[in-house]
Amino acid sequence: MFGGLHSPRPLPSPQALLELGRAFTPRLEARSGTLVLLDLSGLGRTFRDPEALGRALLEAARARRIEANVALAFTRTAALVLARARNGLTVVPAGGEAAALAPLPLELLDVEEDRLTLFHRWGLRRIGDLAALPPLGLAERLGPEGDRLLRLARGEDREPFVPAAPPESFHARLELDWAVDGLEPLAFLLSRVLEPLVLALDTRGRKAQALTLELTLANGRAHRRTLRVAAPTGDARTWRTLLLLDLEARSPGDAVTALAVTAEPTPAREVQFSLLDPAQPSPEKLAETLARLATLTAEGRCGAASLLDTHRPGAFVLGTFAPGPFRPAKPGSADGTATPASRAALRAFRPPLRAEVSLAKGAPVFVSAPGLRGAVADRAGPWRASGDWWEAAWAREEWDVLVAGRLLRLVRDRLNEEWTIDGEID
Repeated sequence: MFGGLHSPRPLPSPQALLELGRAFTPRLEARSGTLVLLDLSGLGRTFRDPEALGRALLEAARARRIEANVALAFTRTAALVLARARNGLTVVPAGGEAAALAPLPLELLDVEEDRLTLFHRWGLRRIGDLAALPPLGLAERLGPEGDRLLRLARGEDREPFVPAAPPESFHARLELDWAVDGLEPLAFLLSRVLEPLVLALDTRGRKAQALTLELTLANGRAHRRTLRVAAPTGDARTWRTLLLLDLEARSPGDAVTALAVTAEPTPAREVQFSLLDPAQPSPEKLAETLARLATLTAEGRCGAASLLDTHRPGAFVLGTFAPGPFRPAKPGSADGTATPASRAALRAFRPPLRAEVSLAKGAPVFVSAPGLRGAVADRAGPWRASGDWWEAAWAREEWDVLVAGRLLRLVRDRLNEEWTIDGEID
């Protein structure tokens, strides 16, 4: 037996009907956000008759504050159409699908607009009118579509039942009988949690691109950390090493009474390696190396730099290091690397050199800095830029000056009235 669930009113959440259906059976099919088909086979041992099953569905919907129509039938087509057509509970006995659908309007069937207009021209208004047409004559006029529509009108199933996949949730939790303190026992417990979690990911063809560890501490607090890797991985040993390195750098501060791990899944990547290209670093080894570097540096000092969308020079943030695919060098030189066009380059000084500058009519005429002293032989500028007035305001004035045979980038901080030499132009 099949059951149709239809909600004529807005739902509390998009998954409300699916969650209601899964409370009765794992085999269900979502036809739309407000229409769900249930495979209720095997529930006869729990409910004495179909009416009791239908009432249980309605009561469960009311408990979840869902206004729903329930239709039970022995064909999927009849259950879906009747759930949309009739309020409350509808139960159709075996063999009575065509009779139950006959008085309903044709608009309830899965019929295209042009077909529906054609049927109206033929004088067909009810589903029973369409079901009464001769199959041969309908097939001669509509082709294979005629047979499909006739089966729909009679409440017969033609398409297979396609159950919806259960929601993907990769979560593991372990309650401890006594509190555990120290990384060595935690390493053993993490292995017990991570191995089945990684196995569940592998069964679904997934890998973890992020892992969240939540530790319940003896003092009642929770220690929660989320780790992301450059490339998704499904190796339990790698994740255990990353979590232990993070715990070593950021101690929970108390003994652990329970631990839970949640994985953020992503489809496993299929990579075709080349026999001619150089070998790429293993994602697992790369993740472990970056984690070890992070423990040796301060917070936010390990990762890949990415430029900010601003005109402020040198503004960047650190993100997750994720190397791109290998790109072979373009031919053009003896060593196989492309020969770039000749152009000037700025060799930045880190940190910039503090300078003393003498001005004449607002332009620099003499520069004094560590290792450099002389008059300005030539100059170009100024180029002014400013921004971030709402947070940390900055204002710069840049000059290109020729001093003692060297072409330098001279910068003036207009807010602090300080001069620096940011680099040399080659």
